[in-house]
Amino acid sequence: MGRDPKHNYRSRCIYHITIGKAHGCPDFSRVYGTPEQPCVERSRIGAIVESQMLNLPNLCPSLQILQYVIMPDHIHFAVFAHDYLPKPIGSYIGMMKVKCGQLIRAEFPTVTDIFIRGFHDRYLRPTHRLSTIIEYINSNPRRLLVRRLNPDFFRRINNLNIFGVTWQAYGNLQLLDNPFKAPVVIHRSDSDDTLAAKHRRWKHVAENGGVLVSPFISPAEKAVRHQCEETAGKIILISNEPFGEREKPAAHDFNLCAEGRLLVIAPINRLSPGRETFLYLNSIAESISSHVFVKDVG
Repeated sequence: MGRDPKHNYRSRCIYHITIGKAHGCPDFSRVYGTPEQPCVERSRIGAIVESQMLNLPNLCPSLQILQYVIMPDHIHFAVFAHDYLPKPIGSYIGMMKVKCGQLIRAEFPTVTDIFIRGFHDRYLRPTHRLSTIIEYINSNPRRLLVRRLNPDFFRRINNLNIFGVTWQAYGNLQLLDNPFKAPVVIHRSDSDDTLAAKHRRWKHVAENGGVLVSPFISPAEKAVRHQCEETAGKIILISNEPFGEREKPAAHDFNLCAEGRLLVIAPINRLSPGRETFLYLNSIAESISSHVFVKDVG
């Protein structure tokens, strides 16, 4: 649910809230149109959910809804707690969910559960920009339509077998089957000549339909990724963090997925950052680069 034990959830803050729909509840909305002109049509249940979300400032005058979207199976909204709250933000969201349930069941007696348990929150840190959150919320309908048009580029699986170890994956799984893959691993001990040869190889692979594979940890490796993206290259990114329950790629990575140029591979359980983990991820990059794994996908 995104709870941070170090954060005071009564404090003055901007939150990005996501609440998922229960499995048996009818959709909150219908998304149609094109990615260039997406349209959202709320169902009656979605309209009730919207009304109660917009009612949050009446539950607590210190709350202000900045932006929101009603998707078929979840809602996103940015809410600003502009003063210290009498209760934690979760208490008011809980009240909203209870009222939604009462109103919806009054009209639809056969509907039992409306939302999944709890909710997910992210609060705006000093390094975050509000405009990024607003853009993410606004772009949800477009992103859904893009995923519908390119389903193979947005596949998520939880059972990718790499040498007996199970990983998660999100993106274009076909990249694993590309015969021209190269690991991007830069060692401190690399001589200038060795590094120059590596860069020539990475450039050739990226410009000729191959795939660069790496956790892209160091600034130098991140620079290689940036150069690859600029030449319309393809990337397999290996993370040390597992995917969240509803995690989707951020705007930049989403666009790469939409073009079929990105696959993210993540562990089932978090790997603590540190030299040993980074060396391990580099070894995975080298293994992936020298093998084809599509046959191992369950």
